[in-house]
Amino acid sequence: MALIFSETVHATAIIDPEAVLAPDVQVGPYAIIEGPVRVGPGCVIEAHACLCGPLTMGRDNLVSHGAVLGKSPQHRGYRDEPTGVRIGDDNVFREFVTVHRGTVQGAGETVIGHRNLFMCNTHLGHDARVGDNCTIVNNALIAGHVELGDGCILSGNTAIQQRVRVGRLAMLGGMGASSKDIPPFILQQGYNCVTGLNLVGMRRAGFSNHAVNGLRQAFRILYREGRPISAALDRIAGDFGGIPEVDEFVEFIRASRIGINPARSSDRENYEVA
Repeated sequence: MALIFSETVHATAIIDPEAVLAPDVQVGPYAIIEGPVRVGPGCVIEAHACLCGPLTMGRDNLVSHGAVLGKSPQHRGYRDEPTGVRIGDDNVFREFVTVHRGTVQGAGETVIGHRNLFMCNTHLGHDARVGDNCTIVNNALIAGHVELGDGCILSGNTAIQQRVRVGRLAMLGGMGASSKDIPPFILQQGYNCVTGLNLVGMRRAGFSNHAVNGLRQAFRILYREGRPISAALDRIAGDFGGIPEVDEFVEFIRASRIGINPARSSDRENYEVA
């Protein structure tokens, strides 16, 4: 590696000759960029952060103090293959976030979309897929091969088991964990427990009353009427098919390979998170 100094790169930073940084990228003290790393315009790499290639990063990303992106996966079968990480634009990786690159047993790369917020000490495992506008709160743990849909929220100290899918605008409450898929627009709390719909999240996203009411009815049919899942989905599709958000909900569950969690018993009809 070589020491490089400029107006935007601190004299103590270590930059590999294979790395390609846009001219305005800021690199702080003692940061390390090793291997084939490409960093787009407007990015800020703060002190003591580490980027390890193969890694590509779009524009206007913030990598905070001590974050480590692109190191080898925590996988017993990994044999130093040249897998990688691909990151979009406008993401924030706060202090001590870790993101591991893919495996040949998986897709070969870990992929992160745009405008995601990874708060302090969060972990994203190998071969994971993250959409856009997700919020990953402090100390959340995301295992390998997990897929996160757009706008989902994983609250503090949560855990997602490997190969789980989390649907769009779903939310996992603090200290919760899931070993099964979380459908779009669903609220889970505790361990493997559905507690309602993320109505606040849907309203903030601008969902129409028609869509929200359709999802309320879909929730009732699936989780409250005691039907087998396949029969409940057929009923939902028959009664509320054509509402795009309901169709998304149904298709996500039909595509699940590991199943979904049951709902906590409740008499409430207002399935809402504050």
